Amino acid sequence: MLKPSAAPHLRQTQHPFYQSAGVLLCLAAVTGFSCLCFGWRPFLLVLIGMITAVLLELLCCAFLVRRPTILDGSAAVTGALIGAMMSPITPFWVPAIGAAFAIGVAKMPFGGFGRNVFNPAAAGVAFCAICFPTRLFLYPDPSLNTSLPLWDTSSVITAVSPTAQLSSGGTTSYNWISLISGDIPGPIGSAGILVLLACAVYLFMRHSASPLAFTSYIVVCTLWAALFPRADISAATSISLELCTGLLLFVGVFLLGDPITAPHYSPARIVYGALAAILTMLLRHYGRFECCDFFAVLLVNSFSPLLDRVCWQAVRYFSHIREVLRS
Repeated sequence: MLKPSAAPHLRQTQHPFYQSAGVLLCLAAVTGFSCLCFGWRPFLLVLIGMITAVLLELLCCAFLVRRPTILDGSAAVTGALIGAMMSPITPFWVPAIGAAFAIGVAKMPFGGFGRNVFNPAAAGVAFCAICFPTRLFLYPDPSLNTSLPLWDTSSVITAVSPTAQLSSGGTTSYNWISLISGDIPGPIGSAGILVLLACAVYLFMRHSASPLAFTSYIVVCTLWAALFPRADISAATSISLELCTGLLLFVGVFLLGDPITAPHYSPARIVYGALAAILTMLLRHYGRFECCDFFAVLLVNSFSPLLDRVCWQAVRYFSHIREVLRS
């Protein structure tokens, strides 16, 4: 007799915390790389997001008279993801508000872990982007090579990010070495492209993220950047700027392959990643915000059940055709 269970559908011997621990380990590597550039402030932003998410989930479980669910690690992952998508000089209360929105609005009202329709971390950052855009998209200049002050960041010298320069139709002076090494203004999670790629390989090996969705996402983004550059630059420069700036790669690694909100079937995951790429590039060209990749994740989350249904119907149809041909 089959026993139905909520997503994510993991092997029986694999506890959900096993998956969450792998994601937290990768986020620790990403945050650590940012700390090398800016000091302890990125770590505190991620930590505040984690603590707020865990405490609010405990509060929601108590209010709804449910057994505490924090041992699965999903709340900690949500808070850490929100903190990693902040600017290093974002005030500490912003990731706290984002984590509170993610747990209290995007996760627990839908039933908690495994039942949320939208990615909670993407929802939390989207809420902060709409309410506090000047807090979220103001970045320190990494070329100064100085640690950021923990509290008063009003005197920190800021710089315009490459994504903002492209959004305004201008060109950037950053070369490919700066892009790969993360020596550019941007969110905490955008620092260190090689670190993000290593995290992607690690999560794929642990089956904690979908390589199909990630691959189609990157391929379509690459083709779009080559065919429709946002400035008067070469195709190669456009590709490197689009892929290595902002949160495009971070979202592809940590949010797009979420086993709860992503489709179950492999063909559906390929379409899912391609659709997310199209929405991401459209929002980058015509959207209001310079970093809008998390909005694309929320939009494509709503298509996930439909893609699974269409894929399932297609598999049934072709199976029926094959049986007819054999007979």
